[in-house]
Amino acid sequence: MGRPLRKDVFGIDSINTFGTATPPDARAGIRVEFYDSALRTDGVILKQRGARTFRVVRDGDIGTTSAYVTAVLQSAQPSAYGQMRMTGYTDAGDDASAVAIAKITKRVATDFSGNKYLWQMSDFEDSTGDIIVLTAL
Repeated sequence: MGRPLRKDVFGIDSINTFGTATPPDARAGIRVEFYDSALRTDGVILKQRGARTFRVVRDGDIGTTSAYVTAVLQSAQPSAYGQMRMTGYTDAGDDASAVAIAKITKRVATDFSGNKYLWQMSDFEDSTGDIIVLTAL
């Protein structure tokens, strides 16, 4: 798997923190889109299982173990149980710069074309949540 993600990335919690920051409604952590038993939803990473596999859960279901999903990264919108998409941005949240992440380790993210990026968490300007900012290697 390489080096796993750290819970704290340059002072910003990245795993298992959505909605647990102060104040309680703060949007901290890596946000993902995944397919839960019957629908596509947004959620948070609870644990990294491999470079491409994560245990995820919907925002409101943290602490409900029956709601946890083990999901694998893919480039397209999730359409079946166990699929997820993680997006990084090369230009601070500009949708035109969105990159689907195929593999992520402690310091390096790789897209589905094999391009590698250094990554870091950044607080998005409108405070709706943190984003992954990518810098090409």
